[in-house]
Amino acid sequence: MTLDGLIYYPDSKPGYSRRRCGRGFTYLAKDGTIIRDQALRARLAGLAVPPAYADVWYSPHPHAHLLATGRDDKGRKQYLYHPDWQAAQAQAKYESLIDFGRALPRLRRRVVRDLNEDVGERAFALAAAVRLIDRTAVRVGTPSYADENGTFGALTLRPRHVQLEDNQILLDFPGKGGQQITHQVTDAKLAETLEEIGDLPGVELFAWTDTTGAPQRLSSEALNRYLADATDLTDVTAKTFRTWAGTCAAFDVARQGGATIAAMATAAADVLCNTPTIAKESYIHPDVLDLRGKDAPHIDPIELSGLKVTEQLLLGFLEARG
Repeated sequence: MTLDGLIYYPDSKPGYSRRRCGRGFTYLAKDGTIIRDQALRARLAGLAVPPAYADVWYSPHPHAHLLATGRDDKGRKQYLYHPDWQAAQAQAKYESLIDFGRALPRLRRRVVRDLNEDVGERAFALAAAVRLIDRTAVRVGTPSYADENGTFGALTLRPRHVQLEDNQILLDFPGKGGQQITHQVTDAKLAETLEEIGDLPGVELFAWTDTTGAPQRLSSEALNRYLADATDLTDVTAKTFRTWAGTCAAFDVARQGGATIAAMATAAADVLCNTPTIAKESYIHPDVLDLRGKDAPHIDPIELSGLKVTEQLLLGFLEARG
């Protein structure tokens, strides 16, 4: 399988490895013999896999989509992809936003329906988590980060991270990198849901109970399967919400006319609790960034019930550009 000259070569296939030697490394071929070819050694060293990484695997192909993998000091697997592969993946991510925008009303209707299930049902917990992510664009979070770093996301939130007052929801928790994340949302249904789900047993806020009454945590895999089933999209993940939210925030600034890149990036960063640089590079559709400095564009909105006004306008803009 190729993509613009790249070879699809996963790390489940044989590759090169390395072994500590003095202050550096010796590189080993697939059969375990020492690699002595200077050009090949230079290529592997040039990938700059951190010295602390263990179980390092190198692709034997310089144009493989995946160039190297390794495990960091906390045992987490890290991936080094070819720059062309990363660019193609980023382009595909943005191209999929039109399909996501059109599917969003259907997903939101599914969430409302599943929130009518009994508290403690898996579908109820999944719908509640999706509604929170839809309203706040928070990261999903992983149990390992919660346990080891004390940082959280939607699926690892604890009840103490949520304060409820009437229809008001206040999230306050340490997120990725230790940054304190705060969100205030007005949503009567979500507030009611969080109050109900907070009474369930279990450490995490979004828990469900099995047939024995034991609490079970939600996984990101289960959440993404729920999203795929509700939208009929194979490439949708919880992260798609962040790209959509960041792009919407930037577009809301750009459609007023005369927007700067800095203003668009700052608007997206405020929503995502990121830096403007990361927001610009990873969460704003390039076509929206192309509106910098331009007059307010004429846009025919895609009037789908279940989309906010800005979302309807953004979808119309992206479809016109597509």
